[in-house]
Amino acid sequence: MINAAGKQDTHLGKIAAQEAGISAFLPYSHMVNDTTVKTKDGYFMQVIKIEGLSFETESNETLSVRKNIRAILLRGMADARLAIYHHIIRRRVTGRQEGHFENSWCQALDNAYQDSLEQSHLFVNEQYITIIRRPARHKIGMIAALANVCHSKLDDKAAAFQETDNLRTLHDASRHLIRALADYQPRLLGLSRKDGITVSEPLAFFSHLTNFEDSPVRLPEMSLAAYLPRKRISFGHESFEIRGAQSDDLKFGAVLSIKEYADHTAPGMMDALLRLPHEFIISQSFAFTDRQSAMGALNETQRKIAASEQGAASLIEELDIARDDLASGRSSFGEHHITITPIASDIHGLNHAVSACTGALINLGIISVREDMNMEAAYWASHPGNLHFIARRALISNQNFAGFASLHTFPCGKEIDNHWGQAITRLETTSGTPYWFNFHERDVGNFTVIGPTGTGKTVLLTFLLAQAQRLSPRAIYFDKDRGAEIFIRAIGGTYTILKSGRPTNLNPLAIADTPANRSFLKQWVKVLLTSDAAFPLSPQEEEIINDAINANFETSQPNRKLSHLATLLAGYSTGSSVRLEDRIAKWHGNGAKAWLFDNAHDTLNLDNPTIGFDLTSVLDDPESRTPWLMYIFHRISQSLDGEKTIIMLDEGWKLLDDPVFSVKLKDWLKTIRKQNGIIGFATQSASDALNAKIGDTIIEQSPTQIFLPNPKAAVQEYCHGFGLTPKELAVIKELNPASRCFLVKHGNDSVIARLDLSALAQFMPVLSGRTENIKVMEELMQEYGEEPALWLRRFIERTVS
Repeated sequence: MINAAGKQDTHLGKIAAQEAGISAFLPYSHMVNDTTVKTKDGYFMQVIKIEGLSFETESNETLSVRKNIRAILLRGMADARLAIYHHIIRRRVTGRQEGHFENSWCQALDNAYQDSLEQSHLFVNEQYITIIRRPARHKIGMIAALANVCHSKLDDKAAAFQETDNLRTLHDASRHLIRALADYQPRLLGLSRKDGITVSEPLAFFSHLTNFEDSPVRLPEMSLAAYLPRKRISFGHESFEIRGAQSDDLKFGAVLSIKEYADHTAPGMMDALLRLPHEFIISQSFAFTDRQSAMGALNETQRKIAASEQGAASLIEELDIARDDLASGRSSFGEHHITITPIASDIHGLNHAVSACTGALINLGIISVREDMNMEAAYWASHPGNLHFIARRALISNQNFAGFASLHTFPCGKEIDNHWGQAITRLETTSGTPYWFNFHERDVGNFTVIGPTGTGKTVLLTFLLAQAQRLSPRAIYFDKDRGAEIFIRAIGGTYTILKSGRPTNLNPLAIADTPANRSFLKQWVKVLLTSDAAFPLSPQEEEIINDAINANFETSQPNRKLSHLATLLAGYSTGSSVRLEDRIAKWHGNGAKAWLFDNAHDTLNLDNPTIGFDLTSVLDDPESRTPWLMYIFHRISQSLDGEKTIIMLDEGWKLLDDPVFSVKLKDWLKTIRKQNGIIGFATQSASDALNAKIGDTIIEQSPTQIFLPNPKAAVQEYCHGFGLTPKELAVIKELNPASRCFLVKHGNDSVIARLDLSALAQFMPVLSGRTENIKVMEELMQEYGEEPALWLRRFIERTVS
């Protein structure tokens, strides 16, 4: 009799049977609730995503303290029925930052910049902690299980009671961990909405471990072990492959395990791996053991070492200390395992990644082995709950695990849902990770930029303003030495050069008649008349000025200027030795300062979304600077209507030294956020910032601080003044000015970023604002016109070498 061929007898049928077998190795059974997964072995699990702690600029002492705190947390959680998995998923990020730019030059810059980032191979490090509650394994638990079998009527009640108890214990452990790790920004994963569909965040994490890709996962109506796999996994001798439905959906992996641990565990044992330019998954588990079992294991280890008689003295001493710590409750112990799974798109890349990971471990004093016979088991052991697959495990203390699972990270900023929406730009860090840069921390967006000449301060400022155009803000730039002029004109902005002796076409007395304007002009004229501090105004003179301002608004528009106001003041007699008409003489007619405000019309127009003013000629002339700043900022203040606005003050600390303007700006800094505006301050000297009259207020009200390289940076200024750590100061001093790297402090973030525009040579003449290029721009505008469309292309052709 001939038997009919079964499906499994065909070649493809054997493959299908193998694929179906994947579910047998995955531990996941079903979702108990939105945040909890139950395994086939009756384990209950919850997953916590950890943003991590910025460590790159922290001192070793601070990191040691953090490690000790984590160790204490673990000791407090010690329960033989609890286990912890810690995963680091390092994956390459691709894709472009979204954004539409009204200005074509800004759009072209962004396109070129996004292209350059795609060539940089940026990676992110994502961290997860899985807490596992295991069923009881002691004799009472076995008896209870037997009783449940014998007494079926009690089975359901007992199971429900046990499940409720396990869920409560797991929930308490998760809540305690989240509260204790608040500085690491933990978040319990649950359900979320994506494109209008409810998806499970814990299942998306387990899916990534299974399929090696990010994708949303809906809640299934079947076993999770059968539902999660979407790709075929095939194991070879020392590597495996994950193959998807598409021909190009193919990845290769290998598994590295620890063969020999290091002599000691320092804070951040695995941090060196977080910089490697490769994708990988680090998986480690720590299953708490009870004190009796741990003591027995330590005693057995000590007995074996003593019997070997090789280097026994120091090891036995260390074991004596460990036993004493365990007995006194100063330490807890658990069974630990760790694997590193490098991932690549081809075997050559995989071998390169394996070598890089192995080398990094050797530098840490860790001897690793590339699994071959044990590779499949080691791979399955990386899935939370698959503790029985662990082949290489070691008994370590809570202090040791606190070193392995440091939860350190490189800050990545915030891509979306910021105060102004999406991030301003995406920067590259020195660790090869992206950093989403924002001015705002919650609703406060003021910022400071400190950097000596030659470190790229102007390029950084203009680049950030160009990238900010994706959000369509207004930008008002108070410039020095015309550094930003080319950029402002190139994007269609207006630029005014304040030059001593040349009429400014400003006439504050011609502004509209409103109570606010009347109040301002009264104060403003008093500043004009007291520019010579030796002659303060009397109460009677102040009242005369008030009357003269009121009379100014009753005259016809052509008469509303300083020359006419002088005649009004001349009609009053105060009996003072210095008459009011004499005080105001310098500000009108043939007076030395008449060029500033004694003009027939006021042509100040703040309607253009980008406006620049060059203040070089008045920065060191307080007599001219103060009333000019008062008027311009009064007009700006009146124009703020809730629209996004960036006000940039280059060498702004000189402006803050102004005794009149600084007082008004101090109040404005605290209220501009209510009008959706931000202020940026840039200077070459940190001491100038600290010595300014309201320097402390600026620093306090600026959540974002950027420091460019400075080998002469001083402790007094950077640490005591700006609050930097000694490690952050060392970074600033050691960075090469030519590296285009800088330190960004934003909220709790402290990151070393890089702005590499070497591939964007055609944009640099516009961003940098060199003196020779300004002359080229002037020649072209004079010949072809001031519209960017008429001169910008020719300018780039002439200046790009």
